[in-house]
Parts: sequence; C-alpha cells; structure tokens
Amino acid sequence: MDTSELLKAQSPAALAEEYIVKSIWNHHFPAGSDLPAERELADIIGVTRTTLREVLQRLARDGWLNIQHGKPTRVNNVWETAGPNIIGTLIKLDRSITPMIISNVVSLRTRMGEYYIPEAIRLNPEAAYEAFQDLDDLADDACSFARFDYKLYHQFTFIADKPVYGLILNSFQELYHKVAELVFNSTEFRQTTLAFYRHLKQACRVKDSRKASDYIAMHRQASTVLWAEVLKQLPENFGE
Repeated sequence: MDTSELLKAQSPAALAEEYIVKSIWNHHFPAGSDLPAERELADIIGVTRTTLREVLQRLARDGWLNIQHGKPTRVNNVWETAGPNIIGTLIKLDRSITPMIISNVVSLRTRMGEYYIPEAIRLNPEAAYEAFQDLDDLADDACSFARFDYKLYHQFTFIADKPVYGLILNSFQELYHKVAELVFNSTEFRQTTLAFYRHLKQACRVKDSRKASDYIAMHRQASTVLWAEVLKQLPENFGE
C-alpha cells in the first residue's frame, strides 16, 4: 500500500496505525492473513520497531490483530473481534457504511432505553425525576438538545443500576452527539422531543413505569421517519 494514500498523521505512531488499519480495511492485509515481520513492516512504514510494536499492541487491544508470542501477528475480522470504540475509525475509513452504523447506534440506544428507563423509574422514581432538573432551562437549539438527550439517557443507566449500558453509551458518545445535532436541527423534532421529555418527567413524578414505557414507544414511532430522512442526507464531511 502506498503511504501517500494515508490520512494525515500527527506522529510516527499515528502514521503506523493508519497504515496498518487502512491496509486491513482495504484487504491489503486481509482477515485471516499474517502481517509481515516487524522489521519488514517497520521499514515499509518508516518507523522504528519500538514504535511499531507499541502500535501493534494497541491495535490488538482494539481487536484488529491477534498477537501470540512466537507466532506471526494475525489479522482479525474486526466485525467479529472489535468493540464499539472503533466506530469512529470505521466511519473515516468507509463513508458508505456510515448510514448503517448510525442506524445501528440509534436503534441500540433506543432499544436499551426502552428497557432501562422504565426500570430506573421503578427502582428509584425520585432520582429519575431529578434527572429532568434542567429541562425547564433547555435552550431551543440542536446542540443543547443533543447534550441534554445524551446526559438524560446516560444518567438513567446508573439510576437503573445498569452501569454497563452507560459504558456502551460512552463508547459512541462523540457519534451520538453528531447524529443528535443533525436530527435536532428540525424545529418540529425538538418540539416533539420536548413534549416527550415532559411526559416522561410526569411519569417519574407519579412513579408510573408502565406509562413511561408507552411514552418511549410512542416517541420511537414518531421519530422513525425523521431518522430515515437524516440518514439519506448526511453531510459530506460527517465523521471528519
């Protein structure tokens, strides 16, 4: 692979990481194959073996590679071995998969919320109600709504005693905010969502987890069309 094809790297380690990741994604180093020996690969990229070794260890932790002592470094199928922390990298590598990734992330966030938000209200309605303390001061703009929405869903994971769900939200927080700002550019969607927040707050106040489930399901149904339109009209620079 020609190193001139790489994204702009900020350091030798970043250069090596980008070269290897792009080579894997573009099937120059296909899944199931072995990487070249460290000395050869370091010479190809133009970095020291020490730098390369650090990068290989990091990529192995992220799921791109499998390193076993005394054996060649094996390339993984990242869809089978990596975690959601590489989502941002995948979007930069291949814009064509961006709508699919966003659709999956939105679906995951929504379906998880349909489970743990009513659970939070059942377990601790007072804390759930308190999560809406800043609602009356919510500014009517896309950025403010995106921040509030993430914070709300994140807080509810801990109120529901589901901290692993919180970690999952953490793993795609940056993407969450970017997508949420796109959809909240719609005045209509902000108004619809504000009404949803108020209904959910009321369900917390009266300690009605079943009513909360109904509100969440109705909001999901009302949002489906708008989300579909956002995915069709993603900005060219999305993910950069």
